[in-house]
Amino acid sequence: MLMFHHKQQYGFTLIELVVFIVVLAVGLTGTVLVINQTVANAPKAMMHIRAMEIAQAYLDEISTKRFDENTGQGGLPVCDSPTPVAPITPCSNVMGPEGSETRNIFNDVDDYHGTNDSPPVDASGITNADYVGYGVQISISYAGNDLALANNRFAKRINLVITSPFGDQIPVSYYRTNF
Repeated sequence: MLMFHHKQQYGFTLIELVVFIVVLAVGLTGTVLVINQTVANAPKAMMHIRAMEIAQAYLDEISTKRFDENTGQGGLPVCDSPTPVAPITPCSNVMGPEGSETRNIFNDVDDYHGTNDSPPVDASGITNADYVGYGVQISISYAGNDLALANNRFAKRINLVITSPFGDQIPVSYYRTNF
């Protein structure tokens, strides 16, 4: 007599294989999209880092200058404020360079008002090749009211707008006070 022994077979059905392939394809597609987006944005992140380096260099330079044309060396006497031994020394009404001042002889914060450097240059007028394609625009305004000071002219807001080679504009603001 013939006897058939039924052996149990192991493996995957066709439907299970198709489901596995679909799930794998969806997962890999998502992973590839994330990697692609990361790679595409990597240069942009580097551009923003360089833009912040430029802003820091300009702010370092500006912050070493006197508050105003009429502020004494070291900040005293403070303009627009009476001193114990002298009458009120008024702050200058000129935003921007006084007369024929050029960047290498700017002596106060507001001399930088209206600066538009493309590409950015250092105080000596030297362009760094790493920053070609960037631009810097500077505007300065009185901002004592922003800081709740008694006189609006007791502070200045230095606004920088750094433009990257991609055309992104990165604003940076800094306050300088008159004391």
